[in-house]
Amino acid sequence: MQKGVGAVCLAASVAVSHPSQAVELSASEYFLGLTLPMSGYVPPPGIYFQDTFLLYNGTRSSIYTNGVLSSPSVNYHLVFNIAQVAYYLDADVFGGTFGLVATIPVLTDRNSIPAAHLNESVGSISDTDYSAVLGWHAGDHNWCLVMTAFAPTGNYDPSRIVQTGLNRPAMDIKGGYTFLNLQTGAEVSGALGMTFNARNNINDYQSGVELHFEWAINQHFSSGLAAGIGGYFYQQLSDDYGPTNNFGPTNNFGPFRARVAAVGPLISYAVKVDGQEVDLSARWFHEFGAENRPQGDAFFGQLSFRL
Repeated sequence: MQKGVGAVCLAASVAVSHPSQAVELSASEYFLGLTLPMSGYVPPPGIYFQDTFLLYNGTRSSIYTNGVLSSPSVNYHLVFNIAQVAYYLDADVFGGTFGLVATIPVLTDRNSIPAAHLNESVGSISDTDYSAVLGWHAGDHNWCLVMTAFAPTGNYDPSRIVQTGLNRPAMDIKGGYTFLNLQTGAEVSGALGMTFNARNNINDYQSGVELHFEWAINQHFSSGLAAGIGGYFYQQLSDDYGPTNNFGPTNNFGPFRARVAAVGPLISYAVKVDGQEVDLSARWFHEFGAENRPQGDAFFGQLSFRL
């Protein structure tokens, strides 16, 4: 099932004290690392369910503008439970398999600003997303296109340092490819996408365009075990803009764009329970090279199966 929902995108919610010199709240609606491995694979027709436990711990360093502190260091502790349901049609669509996926995450967010001795927490449903997936197969080659719409269904309050939503609709377009040798079990996967953000209508803040790339090298064994390594790279491509005035939108923060990379191990195991195949998987990504966004560790645990 991890493979079945491998092309799905997740709404992410990460909070900071106020808009800083990167996408607002230093966070993307697309949560990096959720779709690894098998990023280009689309499963046979049917209904699939996946539940993901995600723990993220990280720190965003203090940000200085012209030598003046504009945003203090923030510590992040995020716990997600992400439910996903996917339906793939038993019909040929443009020579491939077409599917629809709904993602509903619940988030507990607990953040702190050490310099201000400030700690806050909040828990609720996060921003949900809805994807259309179209995938093709040709021997060892698998590829797909994914379009995802993010809805601002989370709990957002600009006066807090914790949020469970970003209060900005967004659209993500992604292409994924997986080479899986059916004889040896060797897998190489990659996915490249871009996120386009709408304006936050509460504070009139426009976040820039974001690019994300994910990759995995994995080995599948006949026992049902698979293990490998994967990672991701994120880069903001355009500047953020603040409130509009009589002369149009203003760029209050300059060309401070977000960036981060990560790498870590992947492991999964397929087991049959009363004749039902269940996929169990886990992965850990350690982030590095962050600019204008948090840097930390993301731990994923997943349970997935076909209904």
